[in-house]
Amino acid sequence: MAQSQDLAPTRLADQLERGFRGGAWHGPALMELLSGVDGRLAQWRPGPATHSIAELVGHLAYWLEDTERQIVGANRPQYVPGSDWGPAKLDSDATWQAACAALEEAHGRLWTAVHELEEVRLDEVRSGSDTTIRGLLLGILQHNAYHAGQIALLRKQAEAAVGRTP
Repeated sequence: MAQSQDLAPTRLADQLERGFRGGAWHGPALMELLSGVDGRLAQWRPGPATHSIAELVGHLAYWLEDTERQIVGANRPQYVPGSDWGPAKLDSDATWQAACAALEEAHGRLWTAVHELEEVRLDEVRSGSDTTIRGLLLGILQHNAYHAGQIALLRKQAEAAVGRTP
């Protein structure tokens, strides 16, 4: 069965980049949404049961790193429930900038791994799962878009709450 060029590694890497930096069809990409967000906005939350932008950034970085590990065959740390969320409280803008840098690094490593991936590996079933690498990559694209939407909404609410405009 011939694979569609739309799902080749280079196209998947392109979609990762568009959703992360810009050019996504759905609206602003993650880094576009985070541009101009400071530590105060990043830790704001509309209620106690809602994640902050900072927590979402940590969550996204965690799963980008995990996806990259699965593609390159690196050891994955044992998952500890809740360990995939970023800091609930930021102690400084520097901590926020470090969280954004970690997100950038995780994206860059995943993009490189996908870009260098041999197409024949896309249909490889991942160890301990019935999902293929292609399915994993499509899932991370969906995951990123889902949380980008949450960040967009949180940012608007946070800016209104702290009296800031974009």
